[in-house]
Amino acid sequence: MSKPDQALRLLIIEKRLEQAEFLISHIRNGGIVVRPERADDFEQLEAMVEQSEVDMVLANPLDEEFPIADVCNAIKKLGKDLPVIAVVDQLSNDAAMEAINNGVADQALRDKPKHLQFIIRRQFKGLLNRRALRHFEADLRESERRCDALIESSRDPIAYIHDGMHIRANESYLQMFGYAGFDELEGMPILDLIDSAQQAQFKQIIKDFGKTRQCPPSILVTIHPENGNTTAIDFEMMPATYDGELCMQLVARPQLHDSKLTEQLRELKDRDGHTGLFNRKYFMNLLEEAVLEAGTGKSHQAVLLLEPDQIEQRVRSLGLNFADSMVVEFANRLSALVAEDGVCCHFRDHSLAVICNDSGFEKTHALTERLHKAFDNILLDIEDQSITFSACIAAVQITEQNASVPEILQTAGRLLQSMEGLGGNRFDVFDPSAGERADAELDKAWKERLVKAIKNDEFVLRYQPVINLLQEEEIESYELLIRLPSPDDSETVSPDHFMPIAQNHGLIADIDQWVVGQAISLLAERYQKGINTQFFVKISPDSLLDNALVDLISTALNANAVEGRRLVLQLPESKIITRLKDIQAFKKAVAPLGVRLGLSQFGTSVDSLKMLSHFDADLIKIDRSFVEDLDKNTANQAKIREFVQQARNLEKTTMAEFVSDANTVSFLFSAGVDWIQGNFLSPPLAQMNYDFNN
Repeated sequence: MSKPDQALRLLIIEKRLEQAEFLISHIRNGGIVVRPERADDFEQLEAMVEQSEVDMVLANPLDEEFPIADVCNAIKKLGKDLPVIAVVDQLSNDAAMEAINNGVADQALRDKPKHLQFIIRRQFKGLLNRRALRHFEADLRESERRCDALIESSRDPIAYIHDGMHIRANESYLQMFGYAGFDELEGMPILDLIDSAQQAQFKQIIKDFGKTRQCPPSILVTIHPENGNTTAIDFEMMPATYDGELCMQLVARPQLHDSKLTEQLRELKDRDGHTGLFNRKYFMNLLEEAVLEAGTGKSHQAVLLLEPDQIEQRVRSLGLNFADSMVVEFANRLSALVAEDGVCCHFRDHSLAVICNDSGFEKTHALTERLHKAFDNILLDIEDQSITFSACIAAVQITEQNASVPEILQTAGRLLQSMEGLGGNRFDVFDPSAGERADAELDKAWKERLVKAIKNDEFVLRYQPVINLLQEEEIESYELLIRLPSPDDSETVSPDHFMPIAQNHGLIADIDQWVVGQAISLLAERYQKGINTQFFVKISPDSLLDNALVDLISTALNANAVEGRRLVLQLPESKIITRLKDIQAFKKAVAPLGVRLGLSQFGTSVDSLKMLSHFDADLIKIDRSFVEDLDKNTANQAKIREFVQQARNLEKTTMAEFVSDANTVSFLFSAGVDWIQGNFLSPPLAQMNYDFNN
């Protein structure tokens, strides 16, 4: 998937709801975020496709009511680019050929979850790439139009050269070379303007550009313009496109008489005035060149990002001037250490970067390790103060597999964030061709960190107020949110980062038990203070595999003399279909204790309302995707009203999360939603001190 949180809008054509839900469960178990829908007839299918509410279609080729060929034809007639995947029981050559002839994009095995996930990921990635390409092409056309206008009005002499011939030049360029109009220059070889002694060199540049699409940044030549005055010109060169043709853009810079001064000016243009390193623009150009090299199969490039540890905390405590001085010290040290191994740049703010153009994995790893040792608890004397610093370094090998500037920077940023969460002072090298070695090492470190946190009771809680719109009961309600402190206690790590790791290593049940135990203890403390309180707590279905959580709840409620109705446990709708027996048994066990169960992420199943017949939830928590930009989305408004009405019919309460503005609050109130939660009301708090009376 292109983005971890990008939801796949999936249309499922399957008569049996249970089969549809199991398909959705298999897909989600692969980490794919999905928003499923079902179509009851072709009219509904066409309406959903036409309104662009669908990204992909899963269809049963044996469904007689929805012949898969007719499904493909309906999508084709609407002019939509939507892959149709046939979900089959077995693969065969004849069936595959028939599916292709019908317009099916791919086939996936129904009872092979890994195969199903792979096919969906592949097709969704292809769809997103095609959409991105169309978007980029539109942006390119618009950019070319704007650039053309800017070039025409530019004072810089600019020309475009294709196969050595002039195909475009602005007025400044024409004036420099003494031409009244472009018709006099159009089609003229650039070599005709250049001194004969330099023509061979320029001709070679044109040949190399035709093969590699690369050119030197500039070349100094002597020109002979129409007016006969010989002039030294510095041609700045870069790849470009004009009218869809690959060409070379030339910007003519008259050479100053002082060549040394000219060189200094060129150098200053690419340098960061604060650190003395090459600037961000220069770095991005180098990175784009490295990506182009990787795209041709040359994969011996790497990029390193270096960030001082706890930099935000240092800035807050020591001030911006001190932090800026520290970055200068880091830049000087980095330049001396890297020497000839790469090009040092100032990436942004307090982050530095190194581009290595001839560096395989072993060489990159050795350089990164050497830099890490050099920045390991170094003592810097800045502004009459001596302070110890360390740094995290993330290195990414650039290959054909990740030849994308955003992807490379995103990978490096993710590594830095993960290392910072582990306390900093680390390094890792990511090599996409080596099975994500860096991820494996970080995963192991995170497992050890979580085991230690569970053993030593290191987690902390944050409290986000939950407001009752109907004000039926005077009670202070909070959702408990778990956080993991950084090793120096300066910041906390979000569960979005460490919970997936905990689940992969079977640690979710231990964390859930810790949160529930803390909740009951806090309820007892609040009761003793005379404060009427209830808590909403998220738990995972993985915690229900045995009776450990039930035993903990029963024992803790009795020991603390707490009413069970003050505790509302939330289970995600997307994961209950495969654990229905465990969840039903759990509800049966905790119901006598007064503990209520809520269904979070409500609305993300194929038929969420029908799901309530399998799991008798006390509360339904509407998924955030229905609440975001609610005032602009009439379809989501209708869905929420439907959810609320059905919940009232079943005597269940409703909650909306991620409420971000007053208009959303107004709509939710008018729709009859019982509870709301979100940063518009209050962000998560370190203490339960929200004023519910205000």
